[in-house]
Amino acid sequence: MTMEASAEPVLEQADGQVAAKPVRRRIRPRDVRWIRAAAELVGTFLICAVIYLSYSFGQLVMGQPSVVLPVLGTALTYLVVTAMLGGVSGGHFNPAVTVAAMFTSQISMVDGLIYIVAQVIGAIGAGALAVALIPVSKSVPDRTWLMFSVNGFSGGSPAAATLGQQHIAFGAPMAIVVELIGCMIVVAAAITTLRSDGRARRNHALYTGLAYGVGVLVTYPITCSGLNPARSTGIAIFAQSKHMAVSPISQLWLFWICPLLAASLVALVIIMTSIITDNMAMRAMGAATDAPLVVQVDADAQAQAQADAFAPGAQAQAGPDAQGEAFAPAGAQAQDQSAQASSAPVQTPVADTTDTAAPADTTAQTVDVSSLSDSDAEQDADAGKDAVAPANAGTIPDLQVEPLHTASETEDSDDQSEDKPTEG
Repeated sequence: MTMEASAEPVLEQADGQVAAKPVRRRIRPRDVRWIRAAAELVGTFLICAVIYLSYSFGQLVMGQPSVVLPVLGTALTYLVVTAMLGGVSGGHFNPAVTVAAMFTSQISMVDGLIYIVAQVIGAIGAGALAVALIPVSKSVPDRTWLMFSVNGFSGGSPAAATLGQQHIAFGAPMAIVVELIGCMIVVAAAITTLRSDGRARRNHALYTGLAYGVGVLVTYPITCSGLNPARSTGIAIFAQSKHMAVSPISQLWLFWICPLLAASLVALVIIMTSIITDNMAMRAMGAATDAPLVVQVDADAQAQAQADAFAPGAQAQAGPDAQGEAFAPAGAQAQDQSAQASSAPVQTPVADTTDTAAPADTTAQTVDVSSLSDSDAEQDADAGKDAVAPANAGTIPDLQVEPLHTASETEDSDDQSEDKPTEG
């Protein structure tokens, strides 16, 4: 027995029936945790390397430090790198952004910690590369190059030399305020352009780049633009031994606390906003759901009331007196007259030719009640009462009341009836 090889695997069950073919799920780089972490490491390395080198070489070579080059360089660098790798990892490249994403459940705790470790490693690699590429001489030592790329405040500020001539300095309070504002702008722009599952939206790279440009514009003259704990750590480690004016490690705490505090505030605002909007939506949904129920209950009550008012059984139980009160007074008078007529001798007068509605049989009959027995009289009386049927629900019965005749008319009708034979 031979079988042909199939390119697609086929599963066979125990009873000989062929099972459904297995679904081949395409594995994307984002589905693998370590690939996402590698993207964060590479992205942070590229961003920090460009920032370290452009800040150091650009400011020193140009001769006159300016804020334009750091703003444009930082904004374009984050924009390009986020556009390249944001589809894989979400484009954080900043521990503050990752912490905010962890608080808003856009990334898991384990993935967040792995992201932060990868970001710090990438920044350290970029710092090592920048320090290795800096040309050093006796006239231009290392600290001259690194003073424009190492984050610091007061004596470690890029404007410390210029402000020192006026005996002023940017202290820690001002550094905290500007770093906090800049980090809030950056984190808010990054978090709001991420989906609920951590994937980057189409405008994530653009808004992230613009946010970093605004943040650098505010913070560069005071702190040399930290905005990113990994970026501050990577260069501070290697600048510690370069005889800087102020130890970079001693001031590194500010560039970790401010971004993480900003991330916590942004996440808190997003969570509170989400809770408030969800409660408002639930209230609106509940009001919209209760309104049809109230209308339906009112309609059912009205329908039940109408059914009870016009039910034939209810009217039959109420009796002829209640029916007469519910309907027109004319019907009640007709029923009273018919009840009175049943107790008197029943006489059927001969129809007058002048009447508009003449009966088919014009023969008049006279029934003598006295000749009948007592049982027959009771039966006739009961039959007269049953002749008045209760009216149907919701309609007024059409009662035909015979006109009352005067004594002269009665005598004339009796005289005419004597000429015609009576039915025995």
